[in-house]
Amino acid sequence: MDTIAIIAIIFITGIVLLIIADFIKNKTRNILKRTLFYSFIIYLLNVAKLTLGVIHIPPFAEMARIEIQFIPFYFVMDWIAIYRQNGLDWFFWNSVKLTFYNLIMLLPLGIYLSLLFNINTVKKAVLIVFLSSFIIEISQLILSGFGIISIRTFDVDDLILNTLGGYIGYRLWISIRKVLMNMKTKFKLNDHKNSSPTS
Repeated sequence: MDTIAIIAIIFITGIVLLIIADFIKNKTRNILKRTLFYSFIIYLLNVAKLTLGVIHIPPFAEMARIEIQFIPFYFVMDWIAIYRQNGLDWFFWNSVKLTFYNLIMLLPLGIYLSLLFNINTVKKAVLIVFLSSFIIEISQLILSGFGIISIRTFDVDDLILNTLGGYIGYRLWISIRKVLMNMKTKFKLNDHKNSSPTS
């Protein structure tokens, strides 16, 4: 087992122990919000794992080439090119799958922004999601450039898809919250009617 794997295991074990200790120490205080917060930490760790992959220490000896893709919606042209060459083969559906993964990767972030952090405006939520995606892309570019991770590209399509996914997640939770609030109001009205004295 290499050094990075050992460090990762120690780090994850430490986080798990801290979570368990916190729940034992504060059994009844804001348990729902703390559960959401820790699930958010776990989500962030999974995003880091997916976007950065294996970390190489020491880094690769040679600096990796920098790859940047600035054409918006290039993935659509990629689909068309693959389809024309090979039809609906594995490569086509793999490209579709990767695009879908980019769409849903920050969808939970949009939900957390409303549910956990009480972000009240769509503009603010979209800006936070966009900046989060931008930080991910820049981190990939820099770390791959220094050989710390495998070669990753800065792709404007990732920014678009990540931001769209976060927006969908934010709007989804807002819609669910409205439905839940309406249901709660109806239940209260029904309870009030049932409890009112009859003539």
